[in-house]
Amino acid sequence: MQIIFERSGGFMGRKVSLSLDLEELPEDQAQILKRLVDESGFFDLSINPPEKSVPDEFTYSILINTETNQRTIQVGETNFPPVLRPLLENLMARTRSH
Repeated sequence: MQIIFERSGGFMGRKVSLSLDLEELPEDQAQILKRLVDESGFFDLSINPPEKSVPDEFTYSILINTETNQRTIQVGETNFPPVLRPLLENLMARTRSH
């Protein structure tokens, strides 16, 4: 499984990104990410468009590629599904440690 994550926008417009190949991670870390993807229902998740544009809003792009599926979700803070929060928090923590 590969995960490509990007956060952009915000007041300063700073972009952070991360590319992970779970085959290259320690087994415990890979299992945590796989569980978070499964628990979020990532490949079946319905994303509603934002109700209105918000200045300086962070936007998130998450691409996940497996042997059988590939999907990219792009969301802003105003239409971010709460079920994705644990995955997002894990990915953001990894951007700070790289």
